[in-house]
Amino acid sequence: MAKPVIFKSVSQMMVQKYENDWRNPRRKRRVVSEAECKFELKEVLPLLFQAFKEAFMSYEKEVVQTRPEARARGFEASLLNSKMIESIQKHFPNKWKFGKYKRFLLNVNGFVVLFKKLNGKDMPMNIKTKSVEAISQQLSLPLFDTPGTTENPILFFGYRKNSLGEITDPKLVYIDEDKVRWTISEDDVDDLGTVREINPIDDSPVDPVVKEGVQKRKKSNG
Repeated sequence: MAKPVIFKSVSQMMVQKYENDWRNPRRKRRVVSEAECKFELKEVLPLLFQAFKEAFMSYEKEVVQTRPEARARGFEASLLNSKMIESIQKHFPNKWKFGKYKRFLLNVNGFVVLFKKLNGKDMPMNIKTKSVEAISQQLSLPLFDTPGTTENPILFFGYRKNSLGEITDPKLVYIDEDKVRWTISEDDVDDLGTVREINPIDDSPVDPVVKEGVQKRKKSNG
């Protein structure tokens, strides 16, 4: 008979339980395809990209107020992240929250969306931890301290920086088994016909349309 494991502390017991759950393949989150995501988030995707546009515009206005030589490490990423949080809170006022470890998340239509800068392979730029590994494996653990979301697929909405340091290529990324399975870009959403440019309202007076027959009768009566 195997000897019972004796834990020296409650924290050690919790770590062991976490690792056991992490290795349990039955605790995977719901697997989702790109087509399913586009369908289930067809009304959400345009708002996500619109929120990013607004956040980027706000970021550009504020970042220039601090000289480059005075910017601390991670200044630009932190500022853009804050602007993105602000924009998401505006567009989804009842769907956001801060979960464990102060992670900002959007819980919408059965999906959990996190926001991160991406590397050249479209992977989120994270320090490897147990929770980060669990996220990249789509494991069904209460990482965000949010009841009812442990089965929801996790998506990342992120962006990349090009060789010139310019912010570019916003996209939605689905990762499972520590690999990018698919992505959705703004072009993909445009192809669906769900993203439309916001046109200014035309307040100019509209000339009445007069049918040709009516015009002829008016001339003959005159």
